[in-house]
This record gives sequence, structure tokens and C-alpha cells, in this order.
Amino acid sequence: MASGVKVDEEVKELFETMKLEKSETERIRLMVFEIVKDLIKVTHVYKQKNLNEMNVDAFKLFKDHLMCGRCCYLLYDCHFEKAEQGGQEDLIFAMWAHEEAPLKMKMVYASSKNTLKDMLKGIKHAFEFHDIGDCSCEVDLAAKLGKTVMSVEGHSCKP
Repeated sequence: MASGVKVDEEVKELFETMKLEKSETERIRLMVFEIVKDLIKVTHVYKQKNLNEMNVDAFKLFKDHLMCGRCCYLLYDCHFEKAEQGGQEDLIFAMWAHEEAPLKMKMVYASSKNTLKDMLKGIKHAFEFHDIGDCSCEVDLAAKLGKTVMSVEGHSCKP
């Protein structure tokens, strides 16, 4: 069921930049989208240099945007390591619809998700989270990425 919500043109432009820009400081590591007046808009953009200045890794910043009673979409340039395959970088699309968010808000985000996701060509992983326990640590995300994931953002995910 479509919601009638449209995607702002800036989303596509920044997504293309995110896919193409690979310089160590200028690459976009995280984008946050929210629905504002029937339009999916970019509300936050974090480049690697921002993370360096804030002294925070991308996964922590990703988690910081999973707020109680809220909904949003996130696009995360995740760096992880797989056993015997080494380091990898994949784009992860996530819909956050906290279980305590207003029902109408959750319905609008759920029915608009594919409108945004279809525009983001090349996404390797897509997840939905409804409780912080769904993705509370790197181990949780690693399990969703695959059995052989050994670390996420340099943090070990194996006992």
C-alpha cells in the first residue's frame, strides 16, 4: 500500500555521492531520513571527517538515531570483516519504527519504505528495527549480516 509520500530530490543526489565518494574523510558514512510534510527528506548527513571530529564510530552514531517513540530511515555505510574474506563495506538501509511511536506514524513509515528503498539502487542489506534490542550492539548487527562476520567498525563480534 503506497502512502502518497514522495522522495526529495536531494536524497538521490546525496545517495549517489555516498556510493561514489570513497576518500577517507569526505565519504558519507550515515544519512538519516524523515518524513516531513509528505516528503522523505535528508535530516542528517555524517561524513567520516565528522565522525573523526566527534570521536565516534559510525555504528554508535547509527544507534544514537534509534530514538524511543520515533520513526526514521537510515542509510549506513557499514565496515565489517568476514572470516577468510577480510574487510568489506556495504550499504545498509534500515527502517526504525519504535514500538512506542504513534501508530499512524509507524503506518506511514512502513507504507513509504519501498518508495525510498526503490530509489536507493545498490543496497546490499535492508532491515527493520522496532526496539533498541533488535540492534543494541555490533554483535546483533553482525548476526544480521551473516554468520561469518567477525567485526563491525573494528569491534569484535565473536566471543
